[in-house]
Amino acid sequence: MGDDLQRIAYCLSACSTFVTEMATHLIYTNDGTITEEVWDPASGETIKQDEVGDGVKDGAPAAYVWYSNGQGAEDFDDDFDEGIGGEERMVFSITPENKIIAFKYDYEEEDVWIDYTAGNVGTISVHPQSGLSAAINPDGLYLFFMNPSGGLQAAVRPGGEDWTLTNVFPAEAKIGTPLTTSVSSEGVSLFYFGVDDTLHHLYRGHKSGSWEDHRIDNIVVTTPVTRFRASQDQETGMVEAYALTNDRLLRLSETGESVDVGSVERGVLTKTNDAQNIRWII
Repeated sequence: MGDDLQRIAYCLSACSTFVTEMATHLIYTNDGTITEEVWDPASGETIKQDEVGDGVKDGAPAAYVWYSNGQGAEDFDDDFDEGIGGEERMVFSITPENKIIAFKYDYEEEDVWIDYTAGNVGTISVHPQSGLSAAINPDGLYLFFMNPSGGLQAAVRPGGEDWTLTNVFPAEAKIGTPLTTSVSSEGVSLFYFGVDDTLHHLYRGHKSGSWEDHRIDNIVVTTPVTRFRASQDQETGMVEAYALTNDRLLRLSETGESVDVGSVERGVLTKTNDAQNIRWII
C-alpha cells in the first residue's frame, strides 16, 4: 500500500506519465527542456533519462501518448481507425509564445526523439495557463487544452498528419486547471476543475459525437491543484482522485471523503497517519 501511494506521489511530481508493463515513463519540463525518465516503480530506481527536446516555456505542462494499432484494435474492436498510424510515441508541450510544440520518437532512424512539425499542430494557440492531456479515441488522437479565451477544446488527428479543432466543450473550467483523461472501452473522459472548484468530467462515448459535462459534487478543492489523477469505476460509476496541492497529496472520493495522504517533496512522500487507512488505489 505504501509503495502504491509513493508511486502516485512520484508520478504526480512529473508533468506527464505513461505506464507500461516494464516501467513508468515520466516527462519533466525544466529550463526550457523536456526530459523523459524511465523509472522502475518496484525498486524506485531510475533506469535511464533521455532529452526529448527544447523550446518550451518555464513551468510548461506536457502530455505523453504512446500507442500502436495492435493495442488500439484490441481495445476498441472494429471501431478503431487503423489509419491513425503504427506504433507511435509523442510528447506535447507549450512554447513561450503559448503555441503547441510536439516531439515524436523516431523508431526508424536512431531511436531518438525528434521535432514533430508535420501538419498544423504548431499553429495551435493556447491559454497562458493551459493544461494539456492526450488520449486515443477510436476516431483519432486527441490533444486537450484550454484555448486563449479560457474554453476547453481539443485538437484531433484522425489519420495522416492534419489536425482539426473541435468546438469548444460545454464546460466552465477554472483558469489554470490541470487536465487528465481516462479512456475505457465505452468512451473517454476529460477531468478538470471548474470555476466552482469542483471536479468535473466531460464524457464522450465512442459511438457518440457529443460531449456531456458531469459535475462530481463531493470532490471540491479550493487550493490551487498542481496535478491530479482521476478514475471512474466502470461498475459503480464512482469517481476517485488523487490531487497534488500545496505540496500535499490528497485522496478524494465522490462519497465526500477527503484524506490528507502526506507531504510531497521532489517526488518523495512523507505519509500521515490517515494514509494507513486508505483501502483503494487508482
